[in-house]
Amino acid sequence: MNKRYRIIAAIAVPCAVLLLFFMRERLLELSGHFPRCSVYLLTGYYCPGCGNTRSVRALMHGDILLAVRNNPIIPFSCLAGIIAYTELIAGFSGREVKILPRKTWFWVAVAVVFAAFYVLRNFFPALAPLADVD
Repeated sequence: MNKRYRIIAAIAVPCAVLLLFFMRERLLELSGHFPRCSVYLLTGYYCPGCGNTRSVRALMHGDILLAVRNNPIIPFSCLAGIIAYTELIAGFSGREVKILPRKTWFWVAVAVVFAAFYVLRNFFPALAPLADVD
């Protein structure tokens, strides 16, 4: 990534995070208007997207464990984004810092674990997303 894009990203990411922080109450209000999952309504099975909205809501309230319980891909993606941003900022020092694994096998393993989780949560209620309580 050239230095110009790195600088733009280094400024844009914190601005976007601050915007989300200050708009979180409005975003939380809007999340109540999202439709229910049509896959779940038609089949009774959770799709890989089931629990995403609840996971984001939990993160916006600061409840990381509840976010992981509802759908772990959201907190995982946030963590990967934070690590990628850290790599970006560290790149300003002149040397490339690689924290996120770059090997294909790692990302295949992550995808397999998430796929297994999404299948197993339909058979084990302890893995299912929690009902929206607030």
